[in-house]
Amino acid sequence: MLMFCIVVLVILLLTVAPVMIAARIVGARRTGFWASLLALIVSGLIVGVAAHIFRNLGLLAFFVAPLGFMLILDTTYLRGLLMVILQYLIIGVIAVILMFTALGSMLHVKDMMRHVPIDTAPAQSV
Repeated sequence: MLMFCIVVLVILLLTVAPVMIAARIVGARRTGFWASLLALIVSGLIVGVAAHIFRNLGLLAFFVAPLGFMLILDTTYLRGLLMVILQYLIIGVIAVILMFTALGSMLHVKDMMRHVPIDTAPAQSV
């Protein structure tokens, strides 16, 4: 149960923190954690409804997503659109950093394993 709570907290931090950072960069009036979380949820719901109504217009989600940020974080549509772009960029940077740290550590372990002497000779009895 503790591990589940830790995973939920890490996921919340990794999803809400980019919205908070983007809101501060564009100068939104509300930049707190709970307001950003609510804006992220509302934006996701708006995108889900738009995707359900307009089935084949996936690009529409990019232009509908700022409405949730605009309504909750008290900003303009263009600033909300900039927040969506910044959010995607920040999440991309976080993903690249996590990928390279995880992938880099795995590659380093493979290099270390190459230098480990492997003794395959049969054991000699006395």
